[in-house]
Amino acid sequence: MSRVIKLPQAASYPFPWILTFLSAGLAWIVTYQQLFAMHFLPMYGTMGMSLAPFLLFWTIMMAAMMLPALAPMVSVRYEHLKQQSRSFLSQGINLLMFLLGYLFVWCCFGLPIFFLSLLSNQLVLHAPLLGVALGIVLFVSAGIYQMTPLQRSYLAHCNPSLSCCSCVPQDAHERSLFSDLKAGALHSISCLGCCGNLMIVLIAVGLMNLFWMVLITLVIFIEKVWHGADRLNSLIGIALIAYGVLSFIEPTLLSGLYVQ
Repeated sequence: MSRVIKLPQAASYPFPWILTFLSAGLAWIVTYQQLFAMHFLPMYGTMGMSLAPFLLFWTIMMAAMMLPALAPMVSVRYEHLKQQSRSFLSQGINLLMFLLGYLFVWCCFGLPIFFLSLLSNQLVLHAPLLGVALGIVLFVSAGIYQMTPLQRSYLAHCNPSLSCCSCVPQDAHERSLFSDLKAGALHSISCLGCCGNLMIVLIAVGLMNLFWMVLITLVIFIEKVWHGADRLNSLIGIALIAYGVLSFIEPTLLSGLYVQ
């Protein structure tokens, strides 16, 4: 695995990869079942959900989309735990706490997404031209941000092939579960800075758009795992901007903000 994707040895332990991919697989199953159960609801805005159900659905969806790309960093965390001579059970518990801390930040990110979705819902129903304009702005802004030094800086924290890992505590003797929660939350902030712009465009194409969910998941996975991911930034940014421009010509591309 490490020879193919050129990850450091610390990022290539099988157990963390299995743990994160199993967790992501379960989240994908729940997400798909939810999508199927809600297929009769409108695909724009908050899909008729109030805040609490929305945040629950959003967090599960983020687990499905983000955890596969988190595997290398969980593996680095796993090596740190092994160096502390912890038992296999203790290692598993600490890694799960790290994942919980990581998902907590993505759950909080669901709050602005919810209110933006409420705004998009009103625009779709009462000001469709403004809705299309919002979608174009989201795509173009996401594309511009994708090519900034700030995004590349956050990417370097999330891809162990590009720099040292940010999820290992400075104090090698930290042993509390809280330290694992904190480490997961801190790493999630870097991850949000790296990939949050890609999640925001879901508002424009529909939060339950399975095609875009899978596409963004693949893009994020490549960004976080491939040793040359920093060279993709301009291509991804240009693609996002081009999609926004095309949406001006063909508003139906913004399936989350344009309803015929």
